[in-house]
Amino acid sequence: MSLDVQTLLVCLMLSVLAIATALPAVIGWRASPGARHVQAAAVGQALGWVAFLVAPGIHDQWVSTLSIGLIGASFVAMWLAARCWLGPRPGASVLIAASVLTPLGYGFGFGDYAFRVGWSNFGLAVQIGCVCVALLWPAPGTSLRWRALVAASLGALALVTIGRGVLGAFYTELYPYYRAPHPLNIAAALTNHVALVLTMLGFLVAWHEEAERDLRRLADTDALTGLFNRRAFELRCEDALAQARRHGDSGCLVLLDIDHFKGLNDRHGHAAGDAALRAFGRVLQASLRRGDLACRWGGEEFCVLLTRADPAAAQSFDERLRQALAQAAPAPLREELTYSAGIAGFEGGSITLESLIRRADEALYRAKAEGRDRSLLEASLSEPPLDSTLPP
Repeated sequence: MSLDVQTLLVCLMLSVLAIATALPAVIGWRASPGARHVQAAAVGQALGWVAFLVAPGIHDQWVSTLSIGLIGASFVAMWLAARCWLGPRPGASVLIAASVLTPLGYGFGFGDYAFRVGWSNFGLAVQIGCVCVALLWPAPGTSLRWRALVAASLGALALVTIGRGVLGAFYTELYPYYRAPHPLNIAAALTNHVALVLTMLGFLVAWHEEAERDLRRLADTDALTGLFNRRAFELRCEDALAQARRHGDSGCLVLLDIDHFKGLNDRHGHAAGDAALRAFGRVLQASLRRGDLACRWGGEEFCVLLTRADPAAAQSFDERLRQALAQAAPAPLREELTYSAGIAGFEGGSITLESLIRRADEALYRAKAEGRDRSLLEASLSEPPLDSTLPP
């Protein structure tokens, strides 16, 4: 059975049109930036191949130039999707230069068949290569599965694209027109078809993994403050305490309560109260060290686990938090936020989270009873107890 290049290109166009149509239905219009870039890539490919196939019947030079630009733009969108999901990626300047120069050279050099075929194929191969580099560049904490699938698919496409460019530029008699039935041209059309389908499949896997991460984050995060919720905090604390027991590490657990929060709500309204909680959560998160854990324990109460910390480190944390909080009162309040805190320490042993919470809560109760706006260590850790009251 002989394969006709024109038929393969029509099938390719129909496939990418189907993908471009189906992606919004699968992903939705209100998707993440990475997913939107993938949708844009699919649309760019679809419109590019439509333009290429209709170009001879309209205006071959400029419509086919448009098709090269659209196909190149789709690879830019793929690179942007990789950046959204994987973090900063190399090759941006090369990619942008190639995406601009490839259609320009093709259009203005259209009269020279060998030049335009070589120029366009090499330019597209450079763009595909930039996407492959972006996918394979180290990205700690991300899955290699979909990245390897997409990079392998696009890598194969880049190779046949280079081969077609060499054939058209240097062996023009073997490839005198784009739809010539040369084996390499047929292989390129087939590879294009398969590679684009696998690429979109790989990007769908990436989007699915992103959606799963977002769901896990939502399940673990307090929606108002962005800190861990109580359940997630307890699970991570159990792991941290098990590690401390294994290695004999010390640490401190801190319970914090925003002072006079009910009065704040009564004076300024619940919207201002929510702003105060958000501000407190933001400042608290910024005051933590690597490895520390914080959560909104409930209402206006927060809980912090300071790992590998002694009472002096807890005092440093308290001073750091109070200084930062003094400068971060939310605008609707126009007043300073203060808090009371109780601190319980541990050092290896058979310590449990429940006992730490109970001891820290006792210290917090004393801090409130002694006038608030202060942090007290449990009595067994310090005599006299630590008092971090801000000066008047």
